[in-house]
Amino acid sequence: MLKSKTLVSPVSTQVLPIVLTALTLRPERLILLSTKKMEKFVAVVERALELKGIDVERREINPYSFSSIREKTSSLQGSLFLLNCGTKFTAVNLYRLFPENSIYYLPTGQIVDFDGRPVAEVPENLVDVELHSAAYGFKILEERQDWKEIKERAPLTYKIASNPLYQKLLTSLVHRGTVSFLPKELLPLLLELSIVKKVAGGYKVANPDYAGGKWLEELVALELIKRGFYDVKLGVKLSWYGTEITNEVDVLGVKSNRLHLFSCKSGRNPKNLDKHLYEVEELTERIGGDFGRSFLIVSDEVAVESPPLKRDFPSAPDCPYHQCREEWKRYYKTPEGREYSELFGLYKRFSYLKRRAELLKVKVLSVSKFLKEGIDG
Repeated sequence: MLKSKTLVSPVSTQVLPIVLTALTLRPERLILLSTKKMEKFVAVVERALELKGIDVERREINPYSFSSIREKTSSLQGSLFLLNCGTKFTAVNLYRLFPENSIYYLPTGQIVDFDGRPVAEVPENLVDVELHSAAYGFKILEERQDWKEIKERAPLTYKIASNPLYQKLLTSLVHRGTVSFLPKELLPLLLELSIVKKVAGGYKVANPDYAGGKWLEELVALELIKRGFYDVKLGVKLSWYGTEITNEVDVLGVKSNRLHLFSCKSGRNPKNLDKHLYEVEELTERIGGDFGRSFLIVSDEVAVESPPLKRDFPSAPDCPYHQCREEWKRYYKTPEGREYSELFGLYKRFSYLKRRAELLKVKVLSVSKFLKEGIDG
């Protein structure tokens, strides 16, 4: 195994390999080869490692000049050179200068030399949400702290998640404010946990935040903990260091030093899901970097995976719409036809959403699939 008191790395926008390698190898010195353009990313590395008590030295180079690179590193014989970051020109020439001491961080959590031999194994739980965010220039301003209540509500949360009809009922309750009936399987918990209260003529929503979608965020957070995530935060408000720019994230979790970002959308209206899709993709790129993963978790009401079946809609015309438009138009005016049209519309929108998500490398999961298969199913 290669060993050295000094670790050297060029700097680019993707700084997590530097942070993870430094925290794993624990060198006495970390020297960053940087440019004026990369100064803010150097500051990000310094800030992240400062949380762990590691000092950082800067050396400015011309990343496209071999003489500049050689001059700034000539005194660093015996150091280790991490070549994940910086320009390709810089990495190639550092390898030319120090072939025996060049190393690379792999997404699998290994640090290897350029013959593929292991240098070190990165500890699985080295980075939490706060440190990962700091490594990409973000500071946590706020997060939900009501874990006691979240755990108390867990039996209700899992009941709602287990049945699409319960999810639909909760959406209806929020929109209408008061309903005359609630199923006996849910009612005791809804009352005990003050999600609803009894009023004349039925039940009124008493906790619109939970009923309106917080239940889904809580479900995701509880499941991540069950599935071995090292750190989980929900209702997170982040800001760029040194700015007033803020972003809000439903759930953030870290497993195997990779940031997982979740946007959670309950309710039956799928029209704004495209917007949420692009938001979660952009935030994952900014906060998670190259190793981040993004997910959009939606209620089973929205996640219509298949078109309506003939057996469920026996009065639907047997011929395609383009061949018998008038027959279909008459059918859509019937109660069954309206239900068919709504379901088919949800199916088309969800199919489109999944195609867009695949292009953006965002994984879209229904509540039932998330519970059954997890994020890697």
